[in-house]
This record gives sequence, structure tokens and C-alpha cells, in this order.
Amino acid sequence: MKKALVLAGGGTRGIYQLGVLKALHELGEDDFNMVFGVSVGALNAAMIAQGDLHQMAHMYDHLKADQIVKGFVPNDMSLANLFNERQEFIPALKYWVNNGGIDISPFYETVKKFYNPERLFASDIDFYCVTATAKNHSGVLVNKQMMKEHGEDWLVASASAYPAFPIKEIDGEQYVDGGYYDNFPVDYALQMRADEIIGIDLGPDPIHPLYIDKDDIWYIHPREEMYNFLTFDRKQMQKAKILGYNDTMKTYGKLEGWKYTFKPFAYPDYFDEYYHGLLLLETKIKMATSINERFRSQQVITDLLKGRMYLDHLSVRQYYYGIMDALLELSGADSSRIYALDEARNIVLASFAQCAYEDYAYKPMGIIDIASYIKSLDQKGIVEKIIHANLYPEHRLFSDETMMTLYPFEVALADFVTISMKHLPEDSYAEDRSV
Repeated sequence: MKKALVLAGGGTRGIYQLGVLKALHELGEDDFNMVFGVSVGALNAAMIAQGDLHQMAHMYDHLKADQIVKGFVPNDMSLANLFNERQEFIPALKYWVNNGGIDISPFYETVKKFYNPERLFASDIDFYCVTATAKNHSGVLVNKQMMKEHGEDWLVASASAYPAFPIKEIDGEQYVDGGYYDNFPVDYALQMRADEIIGIDLGPDPIHPLYIDKDDIWYIHPREEMYNFLTFDRKQMQKAKILGYNDTMKTYGKLEGWKYTFKPFAYPDYFDEYYHGLLLLETKIKMATSINERFRSQQVITDLLKGRMYLDHLSVRQYYYGIMDALLELSGADSSRIYALDEARNIVLASFAQCAYEDYAYKPMGIIDIASYIKSLDQKGIVEKIIHANLYPEHRLFSDETMMTLYPFEVALADFVTISMKHLPEDSYAEDRSV
């Protein structure tokens, strides 16, 4: 049986793959027969084939911008930073224009430091990396035999993210980053007759969603937006490593959740009541006379949750994950932590506790234009108003039909918080109002 590991490209986000590998080792799932990588995934793949995970961890734990590029690079490469720090960036930009890319001589040295040809060729693991021709971006699959003559060059070519990085020339041919062909080469693993594939993507939007939830393919990817590929912020990188570990444990069923991570739990009995109410809510939305035709033909809330989780169907448990994700996001919860269910639920309820009181300021004094006021609110503010109206119907700002029409997902979130509040003692989550 052939087991393949496929690693996407993504610059410093490659540390996410290190977190995944830590989890795979703990699960006993790191018995790979072949590894495929693109860009940073190619260097990671080489170290995996070499058996140098400790070196991989050392590289990411100490990685700095001057180990990849020479000259000034803003910490997050955002347009705002490029403008605000333009005086420092101008010399590097001039080099970029005159030489066809940033000076990546430090990256060559990093590759030399961590690529060990003796260990690679002695390994029983088949190694492949992907680059693309500069002329037409056709894919080039580089195997161990090709690595014997130009190993370091092929690793650099696979990561030559032109035009930021210069084109790489090997034996008179020009090559660029393999991501120009396919930044997540699962297809190559299938062509090489892999029986089982573990794929580690590096973006929240899967490159190949077709392979999600397929037999014998474990598709692991971040469940939230990641930082820029040339960000070297230590805190963000360490969080990415933790997310890689957590997402893998969720993929293999050892932890629970989608974006947020929970210890194994039995969801509360009242969620069944909420779930059936949610299905009824979607029916009401479809039947609402003022709703537009697009919403009539859809399960609005279900479709939104499926889209967030890249799933074709949702189990009752996955509905719970999706609703909790949205509420924890609104509550500002740390997505890298592993929560006990009660703890996560209390964070949500505490975040919305103020709107459970009758004296909650559900509308500003003297306001006349309610519609404009509602439009000025953020999503959390809208959810708060609906929760308060659920508890105190006389404080309702709009009819139920109007709220279902305009804010169906917010209604679903508010209904969950409301039913949770009704089933839990107030002192388990509410703020102290006696001070």
C-alpha cells in the first residue's frame, strides 16, 4: 500500500504543516512512502524524506526575513506597510526592478543548510517536488534521480515566486514557482498510484475542494484566514503551527469542531430542540411573502454553514460546530485554544449577557429612523437586538418576518443564544451588575 503526503506552497505559512506533522506522528499516521511538495512545501517534503523533522522545527522556530531575502521587507508585506515604510523599501525595490526579483541569496543559503542529499538518497521515501516552466507554466515533476545533479537548484526553482522572486535557470531552461502550475499537487500523487493521500493545503479556501471528504484522501487545511506568505511575525507563525495540530486532530476525530476546537463532548439536550427550530425557521423564511426569490429556493442557513465548512451535507453535530464557530468569532474567542464545551458556551453567553436584561438599551433615546439605526449596527449588534427581542417581545424593533428576510443567519444565532440562556443558570455566565 502506497501512502503519500502532499504539501502545498505558502511561504512562512509552511509552519502550519509542521503542526500537522506533529499530530500525524502522535496518531501513528506518518508512515509515508512518498512525499510531494511545492515551493516551501518542497523544502518541507525534502526534510521529511530525510527524516529531519527536528531540523524542520528548528528552521521555523528561528526563521527571520534575512534568511529568505536580502534587503528591507515590511513585516507583513501589506500595501499599507509598503507605503508607510517606502523609504526603507525603495533600495530593495530598485534591486527588484533591475534584477528581475528580490535578492533571495539568503534563501539559497537556507536551502543549503537544511537540504541533506546524503540523507535524502538514503531514505526509503520517494521524494518529488513540482516546479513550472517560465514560458508556459507547464508542470515539471522533479524526482530523486533529477535531484542528484541539481538538488538545491530544483528546490529553489519550486519556490521561485516570480515576479517577487527571480526566475531560476537550470541547464538553460527557465523555471518559476510550482504554484503557477498547481500549488497543491494531489493529482501527481494519484498519477503515482498512491492508495492513501494526506494533503496539507495552506489556505482557508481549498485549492482542490473536489478532494474534500473523499475516501482515502485526508484533506487538511486552515479553517481561517492566514497571514501573508512573507510574514515573519513569531506570534502569528506559532499560532499557525498550533492550528495545524488542532485541525489534524479534528480531521481524524480525536478533537471536535470546525474552526474552533473542542474536547470530545456530548452536545446539550436542548440543541435537538434548537435544531428542529432551525429547520422550522428555514421553512418560515422560504414561506415569508416579502423574501426574495433567491432565498425562497434555498435553505439559507444550512447553505451558509455548508459553505463555511466546504461540505455537501451537514450532520446535526456539524450544525452545532457551525453555529458555535460564528458565535465564538463574534465573542472574540481565541481560535487556537482547545475548549471544553462548557467553557466555550460560557464565553458566548457572557459576551451577549448584557442584552438579556430588561433595561438593555435596545435603541437610542429619541431615535426615529429605526431602519437606518439597524443598518448602522455590526453583526454582533444585530444579534444582540434579536436576542433581546426574543426575551422581551415588546422591545421588538421589526416584525419577525422582516428580521428573517433581512438577517436570517443572525436570527439563527440569536435563537441559539436565547435557548441556551433559558436552559442555563444566569450566574454561570452573566456579568456582575452589583458593582
